[in-house]
Amino acid sequence: MDQFVIDMLNSIGGGVDQSIVDKLLQTPAEYSPALYDLSLRVATVAVKPIAAIVLSIVFMLELARASQKADGDRELSVRLIGTLMVKVALVLVAAQNADLMLKAIDEVGTSIMGGVSSVATSTDTSGTTGLGDQMADAVRDAGWGGQAACLVLLIIPFLASKAAAIVFTVVVMLRFIQIYLMTAFNPLPIAFIACEETKQMGIGYFKSYASIVLQCVTLWLSIVFYRNLVRDVMRPGSYTEGDSLSGWIVDQFGNLLLASILLIGVVVISNAIAKRWLGSEA
Repeated sequence: MDQFVIDMLNSIGGGVDQSIVDKLLQTPAEYSPALYDLSLRVATVAVKPIAAIVLSIVFMLELARASQKADGDRELSVRLIGTLMVKVALVLVAAQNADLMLKAIDEVGTSIMGGVSSVATSTDTSGTTGLGDQMADAVRDAGWGGQAACLVLLIIPFLASKAAAIVFTVVVMLRFIQIYLMTAFNPLPIAFIACEETKQMGIGYFKSYASIVLQCVTLWLSIVFYRNLVRDVMRPGSYTEGDSLSGWIVDQFGNLLLASILLIGVVVISNAIAKRWLGSEA
């Protein structure tokens, strides 16, 4: 029974498994090559033809608008049509290679994450994990009755810590699913940008994609901050030899539960911070 108590304390103090956190370092192509290739195929086979139709309509509207502006002026007409043709060529090339723009954003995110993780990994977080291992002797000395009492007292913080870890894992998975879905529709935003009336829709798409990519950076930093803060919240040093372990857990019950609630809060605010980076509303 003592090992159960130790494992529960480790789970409460550990927060999120490091293997899940490490997935934030992966690019969309590395996280799931199959899903990434599928999203690119959908973009090529299904979305690009639609984008081409939208672009053809936009170009016709732009041509009609240019002819109205020229109003019989041949020199102005040639200048406007020439400018429009250059714009058409550039937009067509951009639409055909829209995935390169998303890859460029991925590279920017990877570069930022590389710098952040190099600093974050040097941060001392050794005291934030292994709470049960730190108190293993006290758990064994508590005896069968004390260990049973600890199991009952720890069940709520333990379940809360597992719920928080699940929330974090789901957020990481949903982040990549969002990226794959947005990648699948990447040619359309270029078509929207080509038209003055819908330009903000295309710009909003790329801002949303960038915010999702940057969210991995905020999540990573949030976990580093969380692990340092929770070390002080847990306060394993407040237990002294000879004290009642169950009494210590009762005294620290609020802090043990707070650690899990704090993790959920960290996940929630990380997305809002990523949006604020780009000047979007949280």
